[in-house]
Amino acid sequence: EFNDFKKQINYLCKNFNILSKLDLIEIIQTKKIPKKSSIFLTFDDGYIDHYQYVFPYLSKKKITASFYPPTKTIENKIVLDVNKIHFILEKEQNRKLILKEIDNYLLKEKLKPLSEQNLSRLNLKSRYDDKNTSMIKGLLQFYFSEKLREKIINYLFIKILNKGVNEFSKELYMNKKQIKEMYREKMDFGSQGVYHYWWQLLKKKEQEKEIINSRKFFENLGFNTNNFSVCFPYGSHNNDTISLLKRHNIKFALTTKVGEINKTNLKNNFTFPRYDTNDISSLF
Repeated sequence: EFNDFKKQINYLCKNFNILSKLDLIEIIQTKKIPKKSSIFLTFDDGYIDHYQYVFPYLSKKKITASFYPPTKTIENKIVLDVNKIHFILEKEQNRKLILKEIDNYLLKEKLKPLSEQNLSRLNLKSRYDDKNTSMIKGLLQFYFSEKLREKIINYLFIKILNKGVNEFSKELYMNKKQIKEMYREKMDFGSQGVYHYWWQLLKKKEQEKEIINSRKFFENLGFNTNNFSVCFPYGSHNNDTISLLKRHNIKFALTTKVGEINKTNLKNNFTFPRYDTNDISSLF
């Protein structure tokens, strides 16, 4: 996989002008799209792979990128639900068995089984997942209440992976020392919140706490946050989010919508689309 990453970076270096965050902010402010095709590199979630592999290779190539870790992962105190779900799905390939375990937990807590739940608001269409996988993700990411989701995910995590959260967190995410080293070497950091919540499901004040407290985290490490940017967890945001970004002088925000930044959408700097490497892998 690291060889694939190096091939991708080499291709991008050869065919694109690689922008820094300040380059992108200048484009937003001047409204001038560079003549040469340009690209802005972003890395989400704060994985330790970013420190071990991405950072050294980018430094070697003398290019920069922006990293968006939820700050609680950097403190190695939590494992994000999205990652717990990922590793549960990776470890247990039998999706029906996972759904059965969810049912078992609901019955144990004297709650309605899945067969009696109204699952109509779950979107089971996905570019990457089958219906059972989409259902598991939907149930555990937003369908159940936050407290119930957390309980079910932790139940599945311990049962299927048999690992403690703190131990797993240190194996999975970067720590403060590592991101400070990256920052000294000209890598940029922005907000993906504190806990990687679905922001559109939060009240406005709760969203504001996610933005303010994640920014304070980097300021307390000595990072300059005058040109701060945001990457929405799960791409999740609403009108409250946009008004908060303006209030707190955030320069731009990134969604999970697939697409390029061009003259048409350049003014929409709080809802920029991105390409996932899966979307452009055929080029490499």
